[in-house]
Amino acid sequence: MEHATAHYVDTQPKLAALIEHLRTQSAIGLDTEFISEGRYEPALCLVQISTPEGIWIVDPLAVPNLKEFWHVLTEPERELVTVAARQEIRFCAKGACRAPSNVLDLQIAAGLLGYGYPLSHTNLVLRLLNTKVHGGESFTDWRKRPLSSLQLKYAADDVRYLLQMRKKVLHRAENMGRAEWIRGECAELVSDVMREEEKWRISGSARMSRKQLAVLREVWRWRDRAAKAANLPASRVLGDSMLIEVAQRGPATVEDLFAIRGLDRRIFRNSEVDIVNAVRLAQTLTESELPNNERREDPPQVAVLAKLLSVASNGLAAESDVDPALLATTADLQACVRWYLAPGENPKPTVLDGWRGEILSGPLLGFLEGKRVVRVGNVKRANPLVFEAFEK
Repeated sequence: MEHATAHYVDTQPKLAALIEHLRTQSAIGLDTEFISEGRYEPALCLVQISTPEGIWIVDPLAVPNLKEFWHVLTEPERELVTVAARQEIRFCAKGACRAPSNVLDLQIAAGLLGYGYPLSHTNLVLRLLNTKVHGGESFTDWRKRPLSSLQLKYAADDVRYLLQMRKKVLHRAENMGRAEWIRGECAELVSDVMREEEKWRISGSARMSRKQLAVLREVWRWRDRAAKAANLPASRVLGDSMLIEVAQRGPATVEDLFAIRGLDRRIFRNSEVDIVNAVRLAQTLTESELPNNERREDPPQVAVLAKLLSVASNGLAAESDVDPALLATTADLQACVRWYLAPGENPKPTVLDGWRGEILSGPLLGFLEGKRVVRVGNVKRANPLVFEAFEK
């Protein structure tokens, strides 16, 4: 399929024929082209599909009714093969009103098999198949029609090698005993996208009181509704710095609101009363309804020990051919220390369970218990650290 010409799907009969073909497939390559600039949510412009039989480029501007198409893609017997799948998962969920049942994100798979993470599509094809492809059309306005033959080639190349890479990573995963690791991480990615929570804890909110956080949450929700209604980026409705200022001051009236330096009446489009009402709603909440302040006053040993565990985690990642970014974050390691210091007050960190626990649990707990040490072995190795039992 390396030189296969893509089929352009721009009519309902062509789409119906593609859907019937997809019903017979168990693994389907998927990519999308969209425009996100200046909008509340991305505008879908193209959907690229690959199977062992060929490549298809679906034009949602020409055939806007894609409900059955998305429904087929998300059926339990189908696996979608993608790279950096978050946006594709969102499009599936919006189009089919459900999450895709099975996703194989090749970016995650590569990170768990020693290839590196996060690799772009171009670098994945190069690393896995030793094939060079064009890096894509980063500045193309995919909404414009007609698309050039070069644009269509670039779009097709984004899915041309997905199934070949799938075969390569699954073979390596079986040999390394990591197929379940990959399936688990990809399933967690889908779950994470589907349960995406409100991101109202923005930069600058860490030291706010619980009452101020309640105001921030309600005003953030107003901003999100307003941005969605106007199809604008949230920052165009009200910037984060102004959001923080409103939350800290808690204006009780419209006059109080516009007493805040830098606020322009024109940006609110006559919705200033809605903002004041959001502030009032937050201020009527009971103590139990207020959001928790996530700021922690950790004892000094948490930071020291977390740094030690970070060195150990990076070494263990290299030893296990897993990318450190997928194995554990700084927050994960801080949670390990807190749990070890006060297990009754803190839940056991998830990083000590599953495939991560297989790699980390014994060594990290060994360090915290004083039963393991790390030393420099061969400095010429990619992983020069040696982990061993402590002997007095």
